[in-house]
This record gives sequence, C-alpha cells and structure tokens, in this order.
Amino acid sequence: MNVKLNVLSAGALFFLGQAAYAQKTKNDSILKENKIDEVVVTGYQKKKADQITQAQAVVSGDAIRRNSPTTSIGNSLQGRASGVYVQSATGQPGSVATIMVRGVAGVGGSSEPTYVVNGMYMNARQFSAINPADVESISVLKDAAATAQYGARGANGVVVVTTKAGKAGKTHYSFESKFGFSEKLKDNNFKMMNSRELMNFQNELGYLNVEIRPQKEIDALAAYDHDWQKSLLRPSSIQSYLFSAQGGSRESTFYYSLGYDSDNGILKDVDGLKRYTGNFGFTNKLSEKLNVGINVGVQYQVTQNIRDRNNTQNPFAAMYKYAPYEPIYNPDGSYNQKMRAGSNTVEQIRNNRVEDQRLRIPATLFAEYKVIDGLKFKTNFNGLFDWFMSTSWMKKGSNLDLTTNKIPTGSLSKNSFYGFNYTWNNSLNYKKSFGKHNFDFLGFIEYNDNFNETLAASAYGLKSTTLSVPSITTPSDRNTFTGAKIRNTLFSLAGMVNYDYEGRYLLTGSLRRDASSRFGANNKSGIFWSTSAAWNIAKEDFMKGGFFNDLKIRASYGTTGNDGSLSDYYNVANVGFDLYGNGASLFPGTYNKDEKVYIIGNPNLKWESNAVTNAGVDFSMWKRRIRGSVEIYQNKRKDFVQLVPLDKQEGAYYQYINAGDMSQKGLEAELSVDVMRKKDFQWTVRANISFQKATLDKLSDGQTERNLGTTYLKVGEAPYVFYNVRFAGVNAANGNAQYYDKAGKITETYSASDAVPITDKTPFPKSFGGFGTTIQYKGFDFSADFTYKLGGYTYNNMYAAAVDQSLAKGGRNMAQSAADMWRSPQNPGVFQRVDTNGMRDSDQWIEKSDYLRLRSLTLGYTFDKAVLGEDSPVSKLRMYVQGQNLFTVTNFHGEPEVSIGSGESTALFVPGSFNLYTYPTVRTIMVGMQLEF
Repeated sequence: MNVKLNVLSAGALFFLGQAAYAQKTKNDSILKENKIDEVVVTGYQKKKADQITQAQAVVSGDAIRRNSPTTSIGNSLQGRASGVYVQSATGQPGSVATIMVRGVAGVGGSSEPTYVVNGMYMNARQFSAINPADVESISVLKDAAATAQYGARGANGVVVVTTKAGKAGKTHYSFESKFGFSEKLKDNNFKMMNSRELMNFQNELGYLNVEIRPQKEIDALAAYDHDWQKSLLRPSSIQSYLFSAQGGSRESTFYYSLGYDSDNGILKDVDGLKRYTGNFGFTNKLSEKLNVGINVGVQYQVTQNIRDRNNTQNPFAAMYKYAPYEPIYNPDGSYNQKMRAGSNTVEQIRNNRVEDQRLRIPATLFAEYKVIDGLKFKTNFNGLFDWFMSTSWMKKGSNLDLTTNKIPTGSLSKNSFYGFNYTWNNSLNYKKSFGKHNFDFLGFIEYNDNFNETLAASAYGLKSTTLSVPSITTPSDRNTFTGAKIRNTLFSLAGMVNYDYEGRYLLTGSLRRDASSRFGANNKSGIFWSTSAAWNIAKEDFMKGGFFNDLKIRASYGTTGNDGSLSDYYNVANVGFDLYGNGASLFPGTYNKDEKVYIIGNPNLKWESNAVTNAGVDFSMWKRRIRGSVEIYQNKRKDFVQLVPLDKQEGAYYQYINAGDMSQKGLEAELSVDVMRKKDFQWTVRANISFQKATLDKLSDGQTERNLGTTYLKVGEAPYVFYNVRFAGVNAANGNAQYYDKAGKITETYSASDAVPITDKTPFPKSFGGFGTTIQYKGFDFSADFTYKLGGYTYNNMYAAAVDQSLAKGGRNMAQSAADMWRSPQNPGVFQRVDTNGMRDSDQWIEKSDYLRLRSLTLGYTFDKAVLGEDSPVSKLRMYVQGQNLFTVTNFHGEPEVSIGSGESTALFVPGSFNLYTYPTVRTIMVGMQLEF
C-alpha cells in the first residue's frame, strides 16, 4: 500500500503554474494547518491535493537536496517514496540511479520509468545531469489513473520533474556552496589478508603445487606489505556552487541559475567529474489573454573513466586481486609488471586514458491563449540537444600497447553521439462549473521525434607519445570509421476529463491513442485508458468536527503501454552483411554488439500493455498532526517483450517477441507524525514501506520454463529466479563439498547439468522503504533519513573469488575467512577443503542482500534577521554539516546496494542480481552554506 506523504517535514507545498515553490513556516518545517489549496503537478495537469484520485508520491526540493549527492539527482528518491525502489547503479561521481516504480516491469526489457522534465521526455542519464538545486519537486506517478495520460510511455511509472520558475514579487537572490570529501565504504563482513597471512596460507596449500617459501623469503617480501586499497584510493574532493535569482512582476517573471559541481572521485590519477549548469526561465503576460514563456538550460560535464571489467585493467578489481607484498614500483623506479594476478593497474590508469564529455541543451517554449472564459489553448514545444564524445587513447610504448602489438604503435579511438529529441504538444483546456458541479476537460495532440547519430573512429600508429588527436596517425587498414543513424517517433491523441461535486465526489477519465515507430508494421498503434473515483468523506457533514481532518477513499483502473523495452528497428525484417575479405557473408537481421547476437526483425511485434487496478485511502487527523495513506494494487502485464533465441534449425539467431504475461501485486504505506509542534520546537517523524510480489503467468508457445543463463523464468514463480546447482554443505568427515543432483540426492560429484531454478531466491526485494525524522529548535535543525531493503538476493562473485583457496596458487590475495576451511573432522571450519577445481558455481554464493543504511544525516543552524539585524542585506544564512551513507547494517559479504555488477557485463541485466568490481559506494561528509538576500 502506498502511504502517500504529501506532507513532508519541509513544509506545505504550493505550486504556481507548472513550477512549485515552497511556502514555509518561519522555521521551514511544519505543514500549515490550512492546506486545502495545496496544488501538485500530476503530469499534464495540476490539481489541488484534495482533488487527486491517483497514486503518486511528491518529494520536495528541500528533501531532494538533503538526500542526494551533489552530482546525482536520482539517488535523492531513495527511501523517500513508497513503491519507488532506488539503488545506486555505481558509486562513480555523476552515476545514474536504478529506479523501478512498483517492481520489475516485464521480463527481458527495461524497467526504467519515463522521465518528464517540464514536459520534456528524457532518459535516465539525461535526467541525472539535472542540478538538484534547480529542482522544485519530483512527482512519481504510479497507477494507471496517473500514468495512462502518458500512454506508451507509462507502463513502468513516470517521474515528473518540476524545476524552479519565477514568481511575482521582489527579486530573491540565493547562493549555495558545499565542500567535502568522500571515501570508499569499508568491506562489510570480510577483510583481505596482509602479506604474512597470505604467504603462510599459500605455504599451507603446498599440495596445490604452490611454491613453498622459506621464512627468510617471507620476511623479505613482508617488508613490501601494503594495503592495495590505500595505495590506489584517496578521499575525494567535492565542491559545489549555485547562484540563483527569482522574481518578477504581475506581467513577467524570471528565474535563472548558474552552477558548478566537482567531485574528483576516490581513485588516484583519475579526475572523476566536473559539471557546469545554467538555467534561465522567463514568462510574460503580453495581454489579458496571452501568456508566453521560455526556459533554456545548459549542462556540460567532463568525466574520466576506467575499464569496468573483471581483470586488473580495472583498479577496483586489482585492489582485491593483487598480493599485498607486490610493490607498485621496482627498486629502479620503473613499474612492477610482474604482478601474478595481472598487469600493473597504476601504469594502465596513467597510460590508457578514457575521457567523456557531455553537452545537453534543453529548451521549452510555450504560449497560452484564453479563447473565452474557461477555455484556453496552449502550444508547448520542448527540445533537447544531446552531444557526447568519448576519447580513449593507449600511450605508445605502454605495457598494454606492447602486449597487444608487435611493435609500439599506440592507439586512439573516439566515439561520438549527438541527438535531438523534441516534443510538440497542442492542447485545449476547458473548465466550467454548473452550481456545485465542476468540470475540467483537457484534449491534446502530441508528436515526439527522437533522432540520434553515432560515430566511432579508431586508429593505430601514433607518431607522438603525448598528443592525442587523429590527424597524427599513420593511415593503414587498422584505422576504422563506423556509425549509425537512428530515429523513432511517437504520435499521440489524448483526452482527459475531471468531474467533482462540491469537492466531495470525484471522477476522472483519460483516453490516449499512440502510434509508435518501434512496433511492427501490423501493430503500430495502441489505445490506453483509465478511470478513477474518489470520495472525500471528511467533507461530509457527519464528519465535521470529528477525529479526521481529511479522509479520502479512491480507486482506479486503466491500461498503459510500453515501447521503452524495444531497441530501434528490430521490428523490421532486414539483411545484414560482413565486410568483403573479412569473413564475407550475408545474413538476415542485425548484429547487436551489446547482446553479441544476430537479431531478426519481427513485423508482428505487438504492444506490451499493463492493466492496473489500484485502491487507496489518504488521511490526516488530530489537526493534521498525523498524515498518511495506504494503497493496494495489482498489475497485469500482457505480451511483454523479450529477446529470445530461435529454434536451432532456424539458425543461431535471436528475435524480439511477445513472450508472455506476468502479474504484480503490492501494498504500500506512508505515515508522517508531528510529535511536537510548538513555536520554537518542532519534531516530525516519517516512514514508508512497500511490499511487492511478481509472478510469471504465461510464456509464449506453450512453454512453462525458459533458461536465461544465470537467471530463469518459470511459470507460477517470480520472474528472474536464480538458476544454479544447489549446495548441500560440507561433508564433516572428509571436508568435500556436497551438492544436490536434479533428483534431490546429495552427491560429492559436481555437475553443471544439475542446475535447477532456485525458486525461493530472486534479485528483487520483497519489501523496502525508508524512515526518518526532522527536529527544529529555534535556529537549529536536525534531520536523519534511513533506507532499507528486505528479501532480495545477489550472486556474490566477489566474495566467492576472495575465499576460493585454489586461486591463491595463482598469486592473488585472499579474504582472511578463506583460511576458515576444513582441515580435519575435529577442525571442520566453514568452507570445504581445498580442491584443485576451486569453489564451484552453486547457490552457496547466492546471499541475501538485506541492509539498513543511514542514508543522510544533517545538522544546521540558521541566522535570520533577528540575529543579522533588520538592516542587513542578508535575509537568511544557514550553515550545516551533512553526512551520507554513514553506516550500514547487513550480513552480506560486501556492498549490498550497488545495482550494476560490472559495466561491461550487463547482458540480460537484472539490477542487483550479481556483483563484480564496479566503482564502489562511498561515504560522504560535507559542510555547506545557504545564503539568501
């Protein structure tokens, strides 16, 4: 059930136009009792809070800034809204967040919601580049009554972002700055060996043909002992600045801001991220009937990156794999290239560079004309220019250059992307009241066009060891140039109607028809609709003066579509080819580099649809000191899209098909309580929890099971259960590992063919949520926010390798717990005895990834006019200190939150299903200042 905290501790929200601004109490905390006029953005419309019949959660700008890293907005939603599951994709500065609204969305496709910023469609990476300080509020739309208005884009939920805008009144200036640092979180529940521990352990493993070291050699090597994490990592340096101005008159308003953010990251020799942002918005009332406006933004950022893979080209893998007695440098100062686990990662970081540049320019123009009383016409144009350039170069004479080429050559590659996405919406809005009957009609035509072009070039034979531009290469057949152009369109017709009687009885309905270029020629169009009703019981005469201040019961049903799970052009039957002289061939379909398969087009591909039933109740009581909501829902997804292999007699090809049906159900709840509400002392506590369950109802072609490799689909079970051999423990008598065969019998003979679906283990949590508190005493403010996850599992590759004793003979480091192995029946240990085959792939390494994390902790003090003086040009000065990810409680061995196991191994990606050596989560400490004048 979705408990909707329309009221957050920051105060009451009042929205003007499409932009919301916070009308706060003196101490910026307690919701004013008179909240009847609170207005929230619900997508294409805005409504008073007591007129809402849909499931949505609103997160205020203050909460966003308090809960987000300076360089990533997506993580700000973590733990703030029920039904919205958020995980950090990685800990890298500026990294996107993985967001799922009400659980896994389909099977084999993307679960990413639709992001709409001031009416503009964006993807997750574009959304993540928004400066959190420019955001006024975020509304997460969850049920069909809320998302059906977005039709083909609404099946996975919609995240609607409203940025700050001008308002009539005296110009208000503000300046905000932050300074701080971040550092890698400690490894939960394990620690790597030091030099002596590792060498003594290797000596004990002598029967694995590990060279036995004499004590003299151990003493000599132990002198080089060092912690590779300390050798490769550092505390990062964080800076953030934002200047903004807001104001205007009755005829015109404006808002502009300039921002700079920098986070050099925790990896030495790599400059993580620099970002520059600007935003300008202007509205003008040209006449009593005509309003116009424009909003233009710019976001430019530069990041330096590393290889995110499972070898020592990735320093986050190297720091676990290298032996602690192996130095970075030889005695003569040259790089030590005799690491037994791989080449020298420090040398590779310095000589093999990757730099990404991104430029985004979003722009919105609108004009609104009052035709007659109650009838308005509005035209709205949104455009987004997106440019990206990635440059990778391998220094001439570097170790990787000498390894991959017969003679030193060096290499350079550039990958470029540019695109323009625009949406043009024309609408008519008619509002009319007949006595106590109130009607609101909205109809619109919308066209969305998304074009992009990619270019990739690479060259070998650099003439210089320092320059890095293509013009200095020697032409050869090893120089390449490739590219692609992609375009997709969506044409929509939609209508919405809202009716209420005295604000007590509310009905809404919507109907939308979408035609998407991503679907087969025989199924281009889809129709989506919703209906909802609500009863404001608190407005009835028999409820006046009672215990409840607000009490609203609501229900909705509707359908939405999903074209986001499809890649472009895989609905088209076409022919591909390889180059002449290089395995020349002709084949049906297109080669997909990400999936590494040939894909045949499917002109009969149909819409994936989602039918959503939702019921909820919103309430407040005791002079609105207690506020909350509860919701239950059920989603029926039909014809979900999945990439599947064809029968072998048809060739080694894959195809996107409508692969089956699935259902989801859940319960969400939110609650906020003002424990204390006095003039100088306010204390609010808040909490939310979500329970969810997904079930695979049907697979196409009569199948009941489908193997996806490490995960599995089985009708009647949760989607994406793990698929592994079952571990049966350690034989205490001889120390051998035991496994279950397919018949369920225990055996000491391992066979990968005994793998079965592990139906009680899935990567998706059974419940998640957050809780927190805000306290204000005079000028002091304190807030704490916690997040948690329960019932999800992760295949723990990192820990499996760290305790696999057989890898020690290869020279890699081990976790201290690896030594806790079977030695005798009297000393059984935890792990099986050493086997030359190593630790086998089984559910022994599938661990529950539950956690409780202190997400954010803030302590501040505000100097107001009473302290600064009435004549001071400064109206308010707030100083604060903030910590994020300060501690974690978990039984998982390692980091339980990061959702991407490896950036270069994401085929059939399921968030949090496995871990490897991606950029780790960080702890952040910052001090900040907010100045208003």
